[in-house]
Amino acid sequence: VRVVVIGIGNLLCSDDGVGLHIVEALRKENLGDNVDLREVLNSLDILDIIKGYDRLIVVDAIKSGAESGTIYELSLEDIKDKQTVHSFSTHLNMDFPSILELGKKLLQEKIPEDIIIVAVEVEDVTTISDKCTPKVEKAIPEVVEFIKGLL
Repeated sequence: VRVVVIGIGNLLCSDDGVGLHIVEALRKENLGDNVDLREVLNSLDILDIIKGYDRLIVVDAIKSGAESGTIYELSLEDIKDKQTVHSFSTHLNMDFPSILELGKKLLQEKIPEDIIIVAVEVEDVTTISDKCTPKVEKAIPEVVEFIKGLL
């Protein structure tokens, strides 16, 4: 089973970078040869990245009003009416499930059917900082362990 873990975010906007920080922390772990780690700064790149994989794990920030640092495991169904911070593509006005449906129709290669979204509740995505807020920072090692369990 080939797995790709994708971190999404902006490292210059405090908690918005949590997905990227988590992927960076995962690079220090021994995850095996069947796991690739990638970052996505532009949602249009996601279809090229996920081609040929069996499983996709997306790591992103979410702002739902819960306690910051809360960790969620979500499916595509769970996010159809909700949005992670990025909503994946503001340029196309398409959400993540729509982008995947488009990819299934357009791409010759398979895209993963097994998709897990791991989201971290964030507090601040507007302050210019390369550091996460304390509660979100504290959640990063927990998310790393959680993802290792999924693998």
